[in-house]
Amino acid sequence: MRRLWKNHKRWIIAGALLIIALAAWRITQSKVRHSYHIVRRGTFEKIVETKGEIHGKNAINILISDIFKDPDIQIWDFRIKDLIPEGTIVKKGDWVASLDQVNLNQRLQSVIEEIDLREAQLNDTKIDTALALSQMRERIRELGFDLKYRALDLEQSKYESPAYQRKMQTNYNRTLRQIEKQKRDYELRKMEQTERTRRSEERFQYFKRVEGKLKLALEATQIKAPEDGMIIYARVRGNRKIRVGDDVGPWRPIIATLPDLTTLVSETYIEEIDIAKIKTGDSVKVTVDALPEELFPGIVHTIANIGQELIGVDARVFAVTVELLKTHPKLLPGMTSTNRIILEKSANELIIPRTALFNEEQKTFVYLRKEGKIWKKYVETGSENDEVVIITKGLDEK
Repeated sequence: MRRLWKNHKRWIIAGALLIIALAAWRITQSKVRHSYHIVRRGTFEKIVETKGEIHGKNAINILISDIFKDPDIQIWDFRIKDLIPEGTIVKKGDWVASLDQVNLNQRLQSVIEEIDLREAQLNDTKIDTALALSQMRERIRELGFDLKYRALDLEQSKYESPAYQRKMQTNYNRTLRQIEKQKRDYELRKMEQTERTRRSEERFQYFKRVEGKLKLALEATQIKAPEDGMIIYARVRGNRKIRVGDDVGPWRPIIATLPDLTTLVSETYIEEIDIAKIKTGDSVKVTVDALPEELFPGIVHTIANIGQELIGVDARVFAVTVELLKTHPKLLPGMTSTNRIILEKSANELIIPRTALFNEEQKTFVYLRKEGKIWKKYVETGSENDEVVIITKGLDEK
């Protein structure tokens, strides 16, 4: 080996350098070939791309009972204690969720104590009424006897002096007036006691009705499915799905939904900078992460009128639903989708990659290679998207 190296050293070094040069040339040529683009005509599309989630276009909401709207319940928030797993297939009447009963039980105990108090007050009022009216009736009977004696005295006084007769007449009239006054007092007292009894009875019956409502509310804390279907959780503020520990109430009544899978939509959110570019009826290309080989055509179905804030997004966003025009047996609610909303589409346009376009002194140019030579070529451009740009002047096809 030493003799070989000594005798052919020059040739070996030259061969190695030649091999290195050839390798560098091939790498350079490969890079050069990949850096060129043949100008072609094609269909141009300007799009807004956004992530979404598949849902049924129409769905039955699973709500808490309307009994919780009753102001007599006096509880406006109910914590979810237990919740059926999302995606579960349920039948009508199956259990879906349980609400915490602690506040209801405390309210019910308070009402029961109030019922006992009101019942005692009602009984006392009835006893007082009966006793007071009985005493007044006895007084009227006694005065009636007095009046009979006064009438006898008056009858016998005709044999007496006129003065004595006037005295007996006066006694008779006074007793008669006392009887009339007692009868009026009796009627007034009777009306007063009747009204007191009525008010006590009403308050007692009110709390009895509240007790019945609270017992119904306790039964209603077990949420049941109104129809057959697949459970999909509702969303709360920040677009987060509902979970155990969240609060629901009369003004936030939705627990979950049962979507109609015959027509599906992709629910997504568009930032306010792009929402003005979109209109209902725009075409959409939808792909689903779980079915990467499938392409689902769709259209923009609805656009929200009011923006909202989402966790993790700095700008305000608008809810948009995309109706899918094609379905698939493996396409299920809750799957993540990519929605490419087509804002502008035109055929037979001269297009090149955006990476092939350069700017200099407010002029746009490309590096044109033709017949082995490369030079700058100034061009005019039209619409562009994230990948390509339309050339309106300065280049020819091929």
